[in-house]
Amino acid sequence: MRRIFGLLIPCVFLAGVAFSQERDSRKKPVLIRADRTGEQLEETPVVPDPEKARQHVEVGDFYYHRDNFEAAANRYREAILYGPKWPKGYEKLIQVLEKQRSFLEAIEVCQEFLLKNNSSDQAERFEKWAKKLKEKAGD
Repeated sequence: MRRIFGLLIPCVFLAGVAFSQERDSRKKPVLIRADRTGEQLEETPVVPDPEKARQHVEVGDFYYHRDNFEAAANRYREAILYGPKWPKGYEKLIQVLEKQRSFLEAIEVCQEFLLKNNSSDQAERFEKWAKKLKEKAGD
C-alpha cells in the first residue's frame, strides 16, 4: 500500500506541473516593448495589415483596462497605421483621448477618419461624435 502511495504522489505532482505549463503556453499579447514616439511612427513606411491592427487594438485594450491611457493611445495609433480604413482603431483612440480630456486631439482623429473614409457608412457617426467633442471642448 505504501508503495502505491509513494508512486502516486510524484505522478500527481508531475501532472500538476504539466497542466501549469500547458496553461502558460497560451498565446499572450506582446505588452512590453520600447514604445515608438510620434516622430518614429511617421517615419516608418507601413503596409496595411489588418491582423497587426487587430493585435494593436487588443494590446491597447489591455492597457486601457489597467488605466494606462498613454500606452493604450500609442497602440491605437499604431492600429490606425496598420488599418487606416478600420473604424475600430479610431473609435478606441477617441475614447482614450476623451478619458484624458484631450478633446481637440480627439476632434482631429475624427476629422482624420472622415478624410480617409468619407464614403464609409460610419462617417455620419464620426461627424456627430466630432460635434459632441467640440461642445465638450468649449466647456
